[in-house]
Formats: sequence, C-alpha cells, structure tokens
Amino acid sequence: MIKDKIIELNLFKSVKIGLEKGADKAINCPFIRIISESEDYKGIVTNAIVQIVIVFDTKNDIELLYKEFYAALFEIKNKLFELPLKIELIDAYFDEDKLANLKAGILRVKLADLVDRQ
Repeated sequence: MIKDKIIELNLFKSVKIGLEKGADKAINCPFIRIISESEDYKGIVTNAIVQIVIVFDTKNDIELLYKEFYAALFEIKNKLFELPLKIELIDAYFDEDKLANLKAGILRVKLADLVDRQ
C-alpha cells in the first residue's frame, strides 16, 4: 500500500520494495526504496517499522538538493496519511551516504495496530 501511494505522487522514476545490490549505480534518479526494518509479533504481526529511502543524484547545488528532499518528504507524508492504517512518523534524516554518488534521505514510519488488518 505504501508503494502504491508513493507511485501516485509521480515524483520518482522508480519505487521498489527492498534495496537491491547495485542500486548505487542507478541512473534513474530520483527513486524510492521501501525497506522493512522490524515487525512486532504477538502470534501475528501487530506493528511494523518501515524505512522509506528517498534517493537523489548528487548535485553541486546542495541547497537545491535539500529543497527537493524536503518537498518530496512533505508529499510522501501527506500520501501516507491517506492509508487506512494507523501511521506514526518516527523520524526523518538526510545526508545518508548509503549509496555511492547518490544522496539518500530516510523517513521511518511505524504501521501500528495491524492486528485488525489481517
């Protein structure tokens, strides 16, 4: 559901689940990767924490890069709140150098009370 909502924004050239090997060689920027960080179990999944990795091509204009990241972050958060789930924003951070030649920012969210959704 998260992937579908982000695709609706039409801001990213690629939106996938998981961070594949070789993603740092991508030429289709900006892109999103959605990574499951953890899940809580009580016989069934009740909560999940998800990282939404927002990736932009490295540019010389760092101010423009930050502007693009925060604009995308704003749009993504608005889309997430359209989901029929309890969404808790945990944190967001930028300037992650997880991928060579690319700048990544991460939005971490908690999907809560999933027990009613299974």
